[in-house]
Amino acid sequence: MSSAVQGRMATGAVWMVLFKLAERSLGLISTLILARLLMPADFGTVAMAMSFVLMAELLTAFSFDVAIIQNAQASEEHYSSAWTGNLILGALITVLMIVAAVPVADFYQHPELVAVICALAVGPLLTGLENIGIVAFRKELDFRREFIFQVSRKLIAFCIVVPLAFTLRNYWALVIGTLVSKAAASALSYWMHPFRPRFTFSRLGVLFKFSRWLLVNNVVSFLKERSSDFFIGRMLGAQSLGTYNISYEFAHLPTTELGAPINRALLPGFAKMEQVEQVQQAYASAVSLLALLALPAAGILFAVAPFLVPVILGPKWSATVPLMQVLAFNGALLLFHGSICAVLMGRGYPGRVTLTNAVFVAVFLLLLGPASAMHGLLGAAFAALITSAVCTPLYLLQLRRTLAIKPSVFARAIARPLFATAITVAALRWLLPVDTLHMGATQAAVWLFAGAAFGVATYAATVLSMWQLGGRGPGAEHIVVGKLSQMFGQWSRSRA
Repeated sequence: MSSAVQGRMATGAVWMVLFKLAERSLGLISTLILARLLMPADFGTVAMAMSFVLMAELLTAFSFDVAIIQNAQASEEHYSSAWTGNLILGALITVLMIVAAVPVADFYQHPELVAVICALAVGPLLTGLENIGIVAFRKELDFRREFIFQVSRKLIAFCIVVPLAFTLRNYWALVIGTLVSKAAASALSYWMHPFRPRFTFSRLGVLFKFSRWLLVNNVVSFLKERSSDFFIGRMLGAQSLGTYNISYEFAHLPTTELGAPINRALLPGFAKMEQVEQVQQAYASAVSLLALLALPAAGILFAVAPFLVPVILGPKWSATVPLMQVLAFNGALLLFHGSICAVLMGRGYPGRVTLTNAVFVAVFLLLLGPASAMHGLLGAAFAALITSAVCTPLYLLQLRRTLAIKPSVFARAIARPLFATAITVAALRWLLPVDTLHMGATQAAVWLFAGAAFGVATYAATVLSMWQLGGRGPGAEHIVVGKLSQMFGQWSRSRA
């Protein structure tokens, strides 16, 4: 059972990584086009509206899908009850946001938000209509079909939003793209899964027993990720919020797109494991792989950010450079938090996830206001990084208390990647020029690609050398080298 589940988790992680690569390729191209056509204030306007729409969604989001995944005895009645709950909650959120549109616009002192919020308010209703049957893809570790579903909805949205960006040249392209993505997901869900939900409350009480913690956790998670929207939007305005959010998205891009799909595959896999020892072994392997990929991604982004911004986003986004450099390491820490939360959720400890996230939010809010007031956007970025660093031991403590996974497991897993990343960053800082103010786009592009290639080569050589000196022991390096050797052997045989 253990090896079979871990094998399916690994396969699922691969599919989810492929999905994220495809999704972010589409998303990155879309964002780059929009960043060239739109202004920071356009992104800030949509972020202001989305902060309240997402808050309303999460205040009533019981995450019934997670409850079904965690429940090994889930029946069709459970699925239909979950769909009923999602539909009713989606309709309530739509009404709530339409009613709240004017007060929200007054809060931000931004009248244009009224129409934007009313349009985006339709999104929760579209999400509530989605066929709950697609949850079975994750529950049964069928991540190939999950991959097809997720990529298809993103592809449809991409084909709509890019032409709109050229036509409208304002924030409505972002609004319409968001709604199209949700509508596509709802339509595709019924085409891809034969389950047809019916309106019933028969198992809603059973689902709620598990999901009540998830409701609180969703609210706390929202504050963890989006509370900066309220502070920055209110204190510094739409343009500053747009600048911060683009910095946040690009800074977290390498770590989230490599690690988040792995974490997505972990939750159902951990839920299926029967013994604590299996969970301990699987977590050690997972965090080792996350560290091997995420830490160098954050380090290289930190080093090449001064060249990436003028090449990818353009000169009007130059203020994002120092923000990206700070937030890159914050993304790596949040990725490790996510892996711990996936383990705890999968093993049935949503309360501990909620309480730990609540502590994170409390610390963040204590730092965010004063830091933003004194140092602007850079202060907000440092507040996020300091909070993530300070709270990491609390997440590790939950693992020890529930599953007897010692913090030393985490420390050993990240030791080699962390040291190799430090060497890589130092080498890049030595190689890359410091003065970039008068550098043209072509020259910046040359340094960007040269720096990224040099960083990857330096990191790979360093981490593999350390692994060799350490006796080629078990860990992510062993897994990756084994897989690459297997793939090369298959390719060689096919060429023979």
